Amino acid sequence: MAHSNDALSKMNDAPQLLVATITTSTTTAGVSHDLSNCIDQIVAVPFTVSAYSGAGSVKLLLQESDDNSTFTTIPNDNLRLKNPSTGIYTEVADKATAAALSGLGSNKLGFLKSKKYFKASVVSTGITGSVTVSVIAQYEKAIEN
Repeated sequence: MAHSNDALSKMNDAPQLLVATITTSTTTAGVSHDLSNCIDQIVAVPFTVSAYSGAGSVKLLLQESDDNSTFTTIPNDNLRLKNPSTGIYTEVADKATAAALSGLGSNKLGFLKSKKYFKASVVSTGITGSVTVSVIAQYEKAIEN
């Protein structure tokens, strides 16, 4: 059976986008996913730091594309930061920076889908030791308050 990154085949899954041990300040790119069959409005991207030594931080870089080739960064206005305590998406000025991790833990950054493909990468800064990070994708319906 062939592996698929199509959202319809991942409905009951949490597809793994990236697992990496990072030892330098860099951008570690994940794989792209096809959202053309995704019926949900929000793509949630939880990421977890499971091992951490030294110093530095990691944050998500979420990008989208119509052709699975030319990716652009998803604008801050389209991002959603989910509060890990309440489970509610909250508004902050710079959501990607607010979701950054500087130690063990997890956070969830989502976005309103508007294009056919997306990719999640991890941007690390100030790394002096090593950080092990994992990133998955989930699909959620928008809930009106």
